Amino acid sequence: MISPTSITGSYILQPSLLEKHRKTLSWLSATLLWQREFHFFQKLLDKNASKFTEVEEKQKVDHFQNLILYYNSELIIELQKKLRDHENRLADMLKTKDELKTGYFKEHEALMQELEAFNSRFVEYKEELFEFIEKVM
Repeated sequence: MISPTSITGSYILQPSLLEKHRKTLSWLSATLLWQREFHFFQKLLDKNASKFTEVEEKQKVDHFQNLILYYNSELIIELQKKLRDHENRLADMLKTKDELKTGYFKEHEALMQELEAFNSRFVEYKEELFEFIEKVM
């Protein structure tokens, strides 16, 4: 997976590894954006929670707050750790010039699928939260 350059003996990322590296960094950036959005969601809930008076509505507020806490305090942090570890494995693979570490490629696909799934849940959560908050605005 690593290609030697002609005269220098240095190694460069093959296009497939470069693309995997780019996607990993892109997802890492997305996790930072998600964290900022969850902070905004918490402020939005805090500002509007008192406007909900029905028991069912208050339970829904609690549900959203629990999801914010779980996503922002645990899940996103775990995803960031996985992404950083994944990048470290790529760096190690390049440092040792070991093209046989095929586990990286399987791991990459699984991690990308996990992030896509989280992103889908995040979009659904955001739509549900905004629809709920719009009731009192």
